[in-house]
Amino acid sequence: MKFKLILSLLVAGGLSAAAQSQGYIDGIDYYKAGQYSNAKEILNRTINDAQTDKAKAYYYLGQVAVAQKNNAEAKANFDKGIQADPDCPYNYVGLGALELRNGNKKAAEDNFKQALKLGKKNHEVTVDIARAYYKADPVAYASDVRKYLDKANKDSKFSEPSVFILEGDMLLDQQKFGEAAAMYEQAITADPENPEGYVNYAHSYFGVNPEFSIQKLQEFLQKQPNSALGQRELAEKYYDANYWDKAAEQYGQYIKNPNHFPQDEARYSVLLYFGNKYPESLEVADKLLATQPDNFMMQRLRMLNYSGMEQWDNAIKAAEQFFAKNPGGDFNANDYAKYAEALNKNGADSTAIEVLAAAVQKLPEEPALWDQYSIALTNAKNYPAAADAYAKFLSLLKEPSASDYFIAAGYYLNVAVGYQKEGKAAEARTAADKGLELMAKVTATAEPVPLLYQRIAHLHRIGNNDVVDDATLAAYDKMLELLNADPANLEKASALNMYRECYYTLNKYYRDLKDMDKATEMAELYRKYTEIQENLAQ
Repeated sequence: MKFKLILSLLVAGGLSAAAQSQGYIDGIDYYKAGQYSNAKEILNRTINDAQTDKAKAYYYLGQVAVAQKNNAEAKANFDKGIQADPDCPYNYVGLGALELRNGNKKAAEDNFKQALKLGKKNHEVTVDIARAYYKADPVAYASDVRKYLDKANKDSKFSEPSVFILEGDMLLDQQKFGEAAAMYEQAITADPENPEGYVNYAHSYFGVNPEFSIQKLQEFLQKQPNSALGQRELAEKYYDANYWDKAAEQYGQYIKNPNHFPQDEARYSVLLYFGNKYPESLEVADKLLATQPDNFMMQRLRMLNYSGMEQWDNAIKAAEQFFAKNPGGDFNANDYAKYAEALNKNGADSTAIEVLAAAVQKLPEEPALWDQYSIALTNAKNYPAAADAYAKFLSLLKEPSASDYFIAAGYYLNVAVGYQKEGKAAEARTAADKGLELMAKVTATAEPVPLLYQRIAHLHRIGNNDVVDDATLAAYDKMLELLNADPANLEKASALNMYRECYYTLNKYYRDLKDMDKATEMAELYRKYTEIQENLAQ
């Protein structure tokens, strides 16, 4: 679905939010899933909605505060809950939980009695009392936990799902993942629309069977399609399982829910970017930046998306703003690399070099930056500096490959050629020798191919002041041997170029030696391979 259409649906959906969210219930679901900050945000966001049961909402806000060890805030919320509805049993459970944590078991029991009196047929209240004991001290209050769980089972005739949820949580704390999942399965059986059962099952079983965990969340959303928790958890599980496209699609659905979080829009933008959906990702990033202009990640994504779309002018502007707005920001290697790439593509090579020079100063242990820096310096024809940069790149690799060494030898060949043209024979020889040392590492491990010996021949010749010597001849002989070993080379332009180069060089070599017979032979071979190449091109 096109992103503009998604946005239009989002706007239209905002007119009927009740059809897309569960209001404060989503906050309760997040609390029960152990996501306390998310629960607090939604409960506070929806506390004054007409459909909100304030007594229950304040109870769960109080429980969030208990989990976050803010007892004063917890008591204030439980008191607000009692003021909102004195007959709601839950807030007395909350006050009892606080008393337990303060070591006042008698006062806790008094509150629990009041809760049970008000919630005679509410078996979840009984389980919440068991959970209060468990959270206060699972060892010291083990018998109390068991007493209330047994009571809930008896009163509900073993049909209360929250009993199985707590049993599962207790097993999960003991890292008994399979047994915990079985308990969550029982909770789902007792209540096929129980959010905790599905979400906790997905968490506990994901490491064992990701596909089955995802399937459970899909089943839950079929029953409660407007659950923000269910929508978000499914997106997260797709993400954790590396199903990038599915994660992005699910996040796209989830952020239409009024009970989504701004940080999830940012996650959505990132997923779209990694799915190469640059315009869609950029639109989400721009939307967030309109209200959060200092959002570091979205500034980064604006630059990255313009780069992905190859809109180099816009990419440069976005990069300039990104770096200027965040002096001392936590920039990574890719930030500098993408900025430099955009500058290079736009012909601003010298500025790109400045960016990369700053990058390698700030992040000197990032191999990729040194690699790109060496390329930029080569494009600027600063061959000695490029070779040094690539040498630094090599030094940062744990196990350089033969290809890495081959490329490094090419850098030193460029240096040697430059010095040879300037008449600096000694410097050319030194650079060529460094290249030959690297080529020795290449030939020690790599499969012998003509290209390797062509480079060795070049290094010997340039190091010898552009004069063919015995080492150059030996390298060309090996190159020809390898070329002749494969008849298919007669149909490859690159191989034919090697033949022609070799015979052209040897023709000159023998003419200088006044060996006209050999020179003529080389000239004829040069013409032969030139004709083959011309025929191939037709």
